[in-house]
Amino acid sequence: MKEFTPRKVFILHNGEYLEISLEEHIARREADEDYQQRKFIALHGMIMEVSPKDYIAFYRARRRQKYLTESAVERGDISYDALTTDDFNGENVLVDPGEDIAEVLAWKATLDKLRLIVSTLPVDEKELIIAHFYENKKQTEIAEQLGISQQAVSKRILKICAKIKNLIEN
Repeated sequence: MKEFTPRKVFILHNGEYLEISLEEHIARREADEDYQQRKFIALHGMIMEVSPKDYIAFYRARRRQKYLTESAVERGDISYDALTTDDFNGENVLVDPGEDIAEVLAWKATLDKLRLIVSTLPVDEKELIIAHFYENKKQTEIAEQLGISQQAVSKRILKICAKIKNLIEN
């Protein structure tokens, strides 16, 4: 593990921060028993004196983050921040490239209109459309049930579809 060597040391003196050298900090730690009782945290390449309350809060939060990270690793969670590189922003995986809501609403309106139109068709036409498009029956199967040729079924379906298309567009 790489040893931490701070660039700066800040101590609290009369309620304000005072910068001292690392050598002075070490000398005070070795010589002054009261100084040894002070609480310091390493932060951004510096050592900063903090109150005992802040010291406890800092290390409690640090331990909690370590616990959360360990738990996430055990569960196989992935942070999108971990996916961020110079060329890629991890947040981009969260963007839903889903459908445009206007298109979805227009499609639903068309489907509603289609259902209404199919419900108003004559019974024989409605049964043919339902059998072919909703029940996925083959034209040959429908032709057999109706006692007509597959070509006749195909022509009827095309004629009904053209009728439905006309009704939807108007």
